[in-house]
Amino acid sequence: MKKIIATLSALVLIASVANAQNGLGGLLGKIFGGGNQTETTAQDNGSTAASTAETLLGGLLGTVISQVVPVSLPGTWTYCGIASAIETENTLTTLAASAYKEKLETKLDGYLQRIGIVPGVATITFNADNTFSIASQTKTIASGTYTYDTKTKEIVMKLGKVYSYMTMEGTVTASTNGAQVLFDANKFLAFAKKAIKVVGAGKDNSTLNTVANLAEQVTGLKLGFDMKK
Repeated sequence: MKKIIATLSALVLIASVANAQNGLGGLLGKIFGGGNQTETTAQDNGSTAASTAETLLGGLLGTVISQVVPVSLPGTWTYCGIASAIETENTLTTLAASAYKEKLETKLDGYLQRIGIVPGVATITFNADNTFSIASQTKTIASGTYTYDTKTKEIVMKLGKVYSYMTMEGTVTASTNGAQVLFDANKFLAFAKKAIKVVGAGKDNSTLNTVANLAEQVTGLKLGFDMKK
């Protein structure tokens, strides 16, 4: 609870700093003169500060949501895209480097689309009998059984025979979309590589190799599914 309160306090502080910098920039421009150029520069600085604050607020808000909001997993979820995070001292946080994050997620999303896991189209269903399936519009891509501990947020997904009974251990957290299921990056990439063979989507793994190289540059990287009901 103290951690959550501290995070909320940080949200308020960042918002206050952004407003203060915005107002201070305009005030200094009026006091010291310099015409429209000075005032414009001050406004630009204020806008930059506000933009930075907005980014930080988004990251902190995501952390608060993941800590507080419980996830009811059973049901059919729509796949929204790749989710990524880093794990530091057993705490999952949003991947900080936005440009790096976008590059990694875009490449991996493109790879999964070859399998049929397309944002807004593919579904991930968790049944009450502890079975699950990942499906495109036309076929089931993967299926198996799962266990989910709502207290620890830990999930274990065991795939069927065609996946050589691969086991994927991860965590489930609430997100602004709905929920994210995150696994160790290497384990998730191994699933993606196996899936493309199972569905017969070709043998070219150059994109996945690129993603793997990117993933190696971040310690504690987690990859998985961003989804909503």
